[in-house]
Amino acid sequence: MRTHLLHLLPLLLLAWPAQALRCHECTATGNCYQDTSCQANTRYCLTTWNSPPGEKTAVIKSCAYTCPGFQESLAFSTASCCNTDLCNGAVIHSTSWSLLALSALVAYLNR
Repeated sequence: MRTHLLHLLPLLLLAWPAQALRCHECTATGNCYQDTSCQANTRYCLTTWNSPPGEKTAVIKSCAYTCPGFQESLAFSTASCCNTDLCNGAVIHSTSWSLLALSALVAYLNR
């Protein structure tokens, strides 16, 4: 009986509807907290920072089929990819600074 159930498991998994990846999506001037369902074959959430000299940095977030490599980067552009739902959200720098300060304190106390 158990072997029959083990043979049914892959069939059940194939019949289960796959959910599309969800990413934050925005243009350089838009709201970067807008989430969207990507197309079924999308594998990454992409964040691109374009910062030409003397101009304000533009952030673009979108769904992506591939993740651009180092060779594909432009001189004034940086890209970051991730592959979980809404992983390209905003980074809160105050939390990062707090964590760094806490880590330094713990390291100092453990000397």
